[in-house]
Amino acid sequence: MKILFAALFSTTILISCNNQSEEHPINKINDDSAEVETSDDTKGCLINVDWVYPNNTNPTAAWKFSSDGTFNSSTTAFGGMSTWGNWEILVAGKIKISYTKTSVGSLPDDQILMMTSCNSLKVGSTVYHKE
Repeated sequence: MKILFAALFSTTILISCNNQSEEHPINKINDDSAEVETSDDTKGCLINVDWVYPNNTNPTAAWKFSSDGTFNSSTTAFGGMSTWGNWEILVAGKIKISYTKTSVGSLPDDQILMMTSCNSLKVGSTVYHKE
């Protein structure tokens, strides 16, 4: 009877631990193909990485988002340009960009970026990937 109870108790603990680890947001953040289901998922996937286009080997454009709510981006297209500004998460997978400075002087309008997975950031029609 004691052995049966101990086995049942151990199995219950293992099932409980496995279910908790599958639901923990950090597991989604580390999985590049994971969907971004919450604002925390979005933030965890977005910040402190380089987002590049078209690839890591020969990028022509890049974005970097910091945890303090600021970003910078640069592109070599059309003679090149750099931008700086602020970002905020509106809802899971949707990030609002507000430009504060550019290397060419004029400021673009605010923009909404879409994150369809932890490894994919859509800016307009261009899809950026983590470096």
